[in-house]
Amino acid sequence: MSNDRIYAAISALTEYVRSPSLRHLRDPHNLQKLAKELVTVFDRAGSVWTKWDGRRDDVAKAAAPCWIPIEDLLAFLNTLPGPPLTLTDVKQRLRALWEEPYSAYPK
Repeated sequence: MSNDRIYAAISALTEYVRSPSLRHLRDPHNLQKLAKELVTVFDRAGSVWTKWDGRRDDVAKAAAPCWIPIEDLLAFLNTLPGPPLTLTDVKQRLRALWEEPYSAYPK
């Protein structure tokens, strides 16, 4: 299993078929959720945002609407697991988050 995408697909499928209920396996909502998860995993593998896996991306999304000095955000993000980030990495990720359209409007 040298390819991370294969491991991610197997992991998602294993989690999906863990349920003994056939109703769960045939449920359209659960199928859509699985398909979305697989597409996200596959799209992310060739993405320029490979340094932004897991917790780092969550922190960046939470920090995007706030004013936080980029140097301080960079220092914190580099304490999280993953390859070292540069100032340019953080600036570009924040810019990409700012330019994304809202999928759901905030309440």
